Amino acid sequence: MPSEKKRPVKIAVTGPPAAGKSTVLALLQDFGVPTFSADAVVKALSRPCREGYHLFCQRFGEGFLTASGELDRRLILEAMLADPQFKKTLEEIFHPLVKKELFRWFEKEKGEEVLAAEIPLLYQAGWADFFDQVIWVDCPEELLLARLKKRLGRKDLARKLLDQYQAGLPPKRKAFELAGYLPRETLAEKITAILNQLKRQK
Repeated sequence: MPSEKKRPVKIAVTGPPAAGKSTVLALLQDFGVPTFSADAVVKALSRPCREGYHLFCQRFGEGFLTASGELDRRLILEAMLADPQFKKTLEEIFHPLVKKELFRWFEKEKGEEVLAAEIPLLYQAGWADFFDQVIWVDCPEELLLARLKKRLGRKDLARKLLDQYQAGLPPKRKAFELAGYLPRETLAEKITAILNQLKRQK
């Protein structure tokens, strides 16, 4: 009888905002690993006429829309950082939608050897059990804050966003750890070593 084909090793890429997760995901993709980005899915679902957009507007009205009718991501971020209930409701809208897309992607790519998904709120959402391995990407706090301040334009928002992220983390995480400030070539070498280790374990 032919041997049963093994299912792919599913890797979650996670870590605090501005740590370098997207760079790690891009490197994995360069190595031929199919990739999934929760942030990219949320952005797609947030566009006008998409399900996330309609659900958001049904719940919060039109007060968070730009003049062109799109969701104002900056306004939503500020509300999320100021109001825990707003954040909770936002996650109740988008997490089920992203989860559905994630499992659809798992099924689509089930013939692959390794899969990698960038899931920023992996632990906070309780999704760690969906994966076989985790790559935790991190940087020193001062670098995270500097990157976030550059991205957001305000030091107070950077601090609040990082504090909010860290508040939902479990005390211990079993994961491969990568420093997101390393040169791209060094990260590539470390990712190669992780992939080789995972393939040997299959």
